[in-house]
Formats: sequence, structure tokens, C-alpha cells
Amino acid sequence: MLLCEAYAAEVRSRGHIPIFTEMTRRVIMELAKFLTDGKDCRFSVMLCGTTGNGKSTLHQAFNRVWSVLIDNNIVHTEQPYMRDAKLFQHIMAYARNWEEVLRMYTWVGIQDMGKEPGESMQWGRITTPVQDLIEFRYDVGLPVFITTNLTAEQIREKYQERTASRLNDMVKVIIFGDIDYRRMHNESEGEADTKSNSQDKSEV
Repeated sequence: MLLCEAYAAEVRSRGHIPIFTEMTRRVIMELAKFLTDGKDCRFSVMLCGTTGNGKSTLHQAFNRVWSVLIDNNIVHTEQPYMRDAKLFQHIMAYARNWEEVLRMYTWVGIQDMGKEPGESMQWGRITTPVQDLIEFRYDVGLPVFITTNLTAEQIREKYQERTASRLNDMVKVIIFGDIDYRRMHNESEGEADTKSNSQDKSEV
């Protein structure tokens, strides 16, 4: 499957060996099925779960797949636009850039939604960039791809009922299990270093 290959390539690009647990296979299959299911009226994706469990990796894998589809003239859009949630308040300060994010890109990715301030001050007025972005793209039927550590209750509390209701209507929610791949990679690489050091000592 192309998405599996892209996921593995993304892990390798970070210097790690891909670990395909049952959870990893499940979330990849859920995403692949959703993206190819023409009957589902939802048009966006939200990956939810704790830190280190592969949400951002799968998001990047999706971007890789979309790039391949573009390069092979299977889809005719621009590359996905992905930014950390905190950056949208800076993008919003420049009207032309913000207008492009709202309307131009087929896919807009919001990485780590929830770590940005709920409100920010722009030219003396209070703004809510992530909330505004979600609501605008909902209204015009353009997709977003979100990763977040927030629970459903935390999303409703931070973004209010109006935005939460729109998210419920527009996103396919994929829940990741409580696995910390960063810790697993670090522990396995630490064991490898320990073995290497012990072998070096035995050869002296």
C-alpha cells in the first residue's frame, strides 16, 4: 500500500527503523479507507492521541502520497499546505498570505492543534486564527488535515460549541493508541549503543 510505504519512508528519513504495530496498521488503513471512500460525506481528517504515537508521521506520509499523485498527474492540485498551529497567527497578520491559506490550497494541514493561544492580538483586535480557518473552510467545503493531542472535551472547551459542531460534521476522526514511538526508538537505539560499546571494550 502506497500510504504504508510513505509512512515507512518518513520514519527512515528521521533516522529510525519503522515499527508497524497493530495500532499503526489500523490507523493507516482507516485513513486509506476514508480517502478512497466516495460515499463518506466528511471531507477532512483529524488524527487524535497522546504525544509520540505517529500522528505527525502519518500526516507527513499523506503529504508524500499526495505529492506522488500530483507528480503522476493523478490529481491536479497544488502541494498540501502544512503549518504548526502556532504559526497561523503570524500568517493571519498578512492579508494576502491569509487569503491564500483560506482559499487557494486544496489541503491545509494544522499540526498540533491546541498548542496555539486561543486568541491573539492583531492590529489592536482580538483574532482566533485556527478557529477562523476551520470555520471558513467548512463553509466553503475545503478540507483540513489536523493533528492534535486534545480530547473531544478539550476541543469543545478551547474552540467553543460552534467550531466543535463544524468539526464533528467535517472530519473523520482517527484515534491513536497510547504508544510512544519516540521512547521506543530511543530505547532501542540506546540498547544498540550499549552493545556496541561493550563489543568495543571486549576487543581491546
